[in-house]
Amino acid sequence: MELRRQKTYKGVFDRARDELLGNAMEEKFFLAGLRHERAGAGVRVHVPFFDENILLDIPGFTFSSSKGANVTLVAKIVILHYINNASGIPLTGEKVAYGDIPGCMHYDPVFEKRVLKPLVRAFGYDRHAFLDAGRGLGAKEEGFGDASLTLFAFPKVPVTFVLWEGDTEFPPSARALFDPSVTGYLPLEDIVVVSKLAAGRILKTAMKSFAQEV
Repeated sequence: MELRRQKTYKGVFDRARDELLGNAMEEKFFLAGLRHERAGAGVRVHVPFFDENILLDIPGFTFSSSKGANVTLVAKIVILHYINNASGIPLTGEKVAYGDIPGCMHYDPVFEKRVLKPLVRAFGYDRHAFLDAGRGLGAKEEGFGDASLTLFAFPKVPVTFVLWEGDTEFPPSARALFDPSVTGYLPLEDIVVVSKLAAGRILKTAMKSFAQEV
């Protein structure tokens, strides 16, 4: 199963790579809000990705992280999709729930299970740990719910998580909000992927902080 999945991802990556090579790349970099420069016979693109900077070297399509972290195949695909789909439309400053994004309503249960439930399990009764993890990622604190923060997956793709703590009367809950322009930068399926990556980074940061305290 894992081998089949890797082959599928490799095919998706190859198609995204070929699409970028067939596009006016420099225009796409501009629309995506990315800096680039000539590097020998190729191009080096600087991709702000959450709390790190990914260097993408073309035509070799090598990816390296400013933190020395492994850049997974899924992350590579999302980065290429972001560049390929970049429309250049500005952020509106508004925020809409995942289910209110056109075409996403029917996938709301999947989004809830993959993205929001892990956050609720970890932080449903501890908003301070949630906020501390966000600060560790350079997230911007917001004024929604009992605690909320925004991470930028890419320069034009903010993801906001809102947490409501549970008490004796109500169970904890969470919600994800997006700028309506998100569909001008990511295909619908990638919105789930990016959100899962964002939630995963918050959880991982919290776990590291807990391990250091112990």
